[in-house]
Amino acid sequence: MTAAQRASEHDRILVAMARFIGAGFCAYLLTSLPLIGQPPGLTAGWFTPVGLLLAFGPGLALLAVSFVPPFRRFIAPLAMACAVGYLAASALWFAAWSGTVVDAERVSWLMSFSGLPSMAWILVRPIREAVVVLAASSAIAAVITDVARSDVIESNVVIETVFPIAFTLSFMLAAGQVVRTGALLDRTRASAIAAVTESAAATARTTERERMNALIHDQVIATLLAATVVAPDEDKRGRQARIAVAELESTAGQTKQSVAEYSGLEAVARIRGAASAIDHGVPVVVEQEERARTAGVPAAAVDAFVEATGEALRNSLRHAGPNTDRMIVVRSVVDALFVSVTDDGVGFDPGKVPPERLGIEVSVRRRVAAVDGAWTRLRAEPGTGVTVQMGWAA
Repeated sequence: MTAAQRASEHDRILVAMARFIGAGFCAYLLTSLPLIGQPPGLTAGWFTPVGLLLAFGPGLALLAVSFVPPFRRFIAPLAMACAVGYLAASALWFAAWSGTVVDAERVSWLMSFSGLPSMAWILVRPIREAVVVLAASSAIAAVITDVARSDVIESNVVIETVFPIAFTLSFMLAAGQVVRTGALLDRTRASAIAAVTESAAATARTTERERMNALIHDQVIATLLAATVVAPDEDKRGRQARIAVAELESTAGQTKQSVAEYSGLEAVARIRGAASAIDHGVPVVVEQEERARTAGVPAAAVDAFVEATGEALRNSLRHAGPNTDRMIVVRSVVDALFVSVTDDGVGFDPGKVPPERLGIEVSVRRRVAAVDGAWTRLRAEPGTGVTVQMGWAA
């Protein structure tokens, strides 16, 4: 499972909250069944099916799409439709009202859940907008009660408006904060990954500078010093200088070539050396075709595999537990290179790796994924060990 395939924390929380709100609409529909069509004669017959569809339809659809991954992109519009549908149904109540008043505690099933639409709205929209939706839905429900009940006084409109707002506001804000916490976790994780990636790049640059410093010291400066000692006259000194320049140009050409490509033999040696530098006791099994020994492998792929192999091995040493057997297998064929790092340790569930565990994500998956033609595969289960596989093909 690649990083792109893994749902973000915000998406996971949004799906969970969509199910919660959708289940709320479902529950209120069931509890409202005895109130549907009551009191008789208060509204026109067409209002009941139309009002139910507008008020409950988006909420039930929200619950349904939360369980179908391809349709989860509709969560945001359906969450907003929950509020719009409720307000539309409430407005249509006035069009369907017969003008009579009744002596009943509830004049419409719309009174039961006036705060729920705002909780759907806050999942995908700013808090201030959700507060406006809550105030509007509570106010229109209070007005319906005021005009249709015969036993209310004018001050009850304010009470009927304020009470659902006060009751719902804390739950609504909590729901919004939960969703926004998921977004914050995503941003924090992205920042951490970017920082680790930049650190790895800086380390690579430092390593390259050190390699070039050693190259200049061992090759070029040594040649120049030899010229001063062995060639005291001007002609010989000039000849030695030209040799030094030629050596530098040759070395630069070799460096450019080495940066672009390694032979299969060099690629295997680098991977074996990286593993031995971390733990010389880990066996490295090499399967290499004869023609692959001299075939070229892009340096980007080799560098990525060296770092990824090292990180996979370090992860195993840190987390696999004691008495764990490990093995690295390198398979080299013409135009392809494959590496696997395996242990029989405690294993883990890849779906439950916390955000702060960035080794597999950055140093393995992302590092290898940046190379054309390269891929990674992770096989891990609790109690059965871990296998990290990577491959490149031209």
